[in-house]
Amino acid sequence: MIRNQDLTTLFVLIVLLVFYFFQIFQRVKLVYLFRSFRYHFRNILVPYSSDDLGISGSGTSVINYFHYFYIFFFLLINGAVMTYFGAWYLQGSIKFDGMSNELFIRLLNFNILILVTLFLRFLIIRYILGMFIGSKLKFIFYKNYIINIMIAVLMLFNFIIYNLNSFYDFNYLKNTFFILLGLHIIFQTKNYLSHFLKFDLKEVMYFILYLCTFKLAPWIWLYSNF
Repeated sequence: MIRNQDLTTLFVLIVLLVFYFFQIFQRVKLVYLFRSFRYHFRNILVPYSSDDLGISGSGTSVINYFHYFYIFFFLLINGAVMTYFGAWYLQGSIKFDGMSNELFIRLLNFNILILVTLFLRFLIIRYILGMFIGSKLKFIFYKNYIINIMIAVLMLFNFIIYNLNSFYDFNYLKNTFFILLGLHIIFQTKNYLSHFLKFDLKEVMYFILYLCTFKLAPWIWLYSNF
């Protein structure tokens, strides 16, 4: 039997250690991320500007998503989503009951499947659509990625608070999840609307293709199979 609190403690220590090394070796990227937190929440009702946070659409084309900084947050984003999925699927029972080795392996395999699916989606977008999409769409995708990082960090902090305090029940996790989901929708919608009216017809078609084929299709496929 694996105690859920032990896994949470181990995860917190790993994340703190990673952030410590980021503060030393990737300080500029980390400062940019913290500035993004402040900017998004301070301007939650203000439309985004193409010059916000000192980055432009053309500047996103030189960002190396295979850098270990972005790879870590790719894993963190999907780890946060799958943590909530596991708690939701099991109705929060593992908080007190722990999980068997068999359940741990099953959840681990499912997480790996999700990560592989999302990684393949990323490769398709980067190398196939990347030949057609312009800097404005790349700018939107990058800001979506920053938004995903912010919400994932908040989700993980929230889950840690829930998991390490016995007086919080599963209803707390559900209610706070919907609050964070609402914030995610607000930020994503602002990001799309701030730029959508500036697109030409070709960019609109690529954007619709991205939403329908690469944003929704993987989740529909996973849901239909599981």
